[in-house]
Amino acid sequence: MTPETIATIATLANEALILTLLVSAPLVGAAALIGILFGIVQALTQLQDQTTTFAIKLVVVLGLLLILLPWMGVLISGYGERLMTMIVEVR
Repeated sequence: MTPETIATIATLANEALILTLLVSAPLVGAAALIGILFGIVQALTQLQDQTTTFAIKLVVVLGLLLILLPWMGVLISGYGERLMTMIVEVR
């Protein structure tokens, strides 16, 4: 492997990790925010039911996933197209 190849692989791996963080951050952030808000509500009302928080997080994350799915698809397919283009250019 040449140094150029190693640098290209490192760049692609870096882009993949950044893309993973970019795509997952809104969902994880929403789940964390809902968890914190409902933790505060549970502490104030002394309601200690864990299934309520889980169900609400699930609904919010699924709704957000449905809304953000086109944007996520564009990002992931763009990365895949760049990878496939690079593979075809090398051969």
